[in-house]
Amino acid sequence: MSDKRISIASLRLRQKSNWPSMYEATHPAVLRILRASDIFMGQTAQSLKHLQLSHAEFDALATIRAQPAPYQISPTELCKTLLISSGGLTKLLYRLEAAGYITRPPSSEDRRSLLVQLSPKGKEIIESLVGPTKTLHTERLRNLTSEEQQQLDNLLDKVLADYES
Repeated sequence: MSDKRISIASLRLRQKSNWPSMYEATHPAVLRILRASDIFMGQTAQSLKHLQLSHAEFDALATIRAQPAPYQISPTELCKTLLISSGGLTKLLYRLEAAGYITRPPSSEDRRSLLVQLSPKGKEIIESLVGPTKTLHTERLRNLTSEEQQQLDNLLDKVLADYES
């Protein structure tokens, strides 16, 4: 079975002919955003497969690495950044800790709570993905000029404005 999908334009034509109410309800730009997201998530998962790292684990490690040295973050802040439930975060942190990618030192502000800190192994693995990430991002936008990439970024920023702080 081919990984090629029908175009959004073809999907819209089918909707218009066979399901006019759905045709009226959907917006092609949103369908294209969803399609692009699905494709990009699949490509990212494929690029992480050899490391046995999930997309969520990659996002968590990248978020922790983006913190100032010693690359620590509270679970609450990490949860807000990743937009997952606290239960989902607990499972994610357990997997990352078991793999040796993070440690859980006590907070200096509240000894009852544990922070999330990138381990040397976690730092090495996430930093090894900078080049492949750049390659994937460049490939995804190869059909757009630099100006079009900036326009796309500005438009998506506007779309997300109500959902981000």
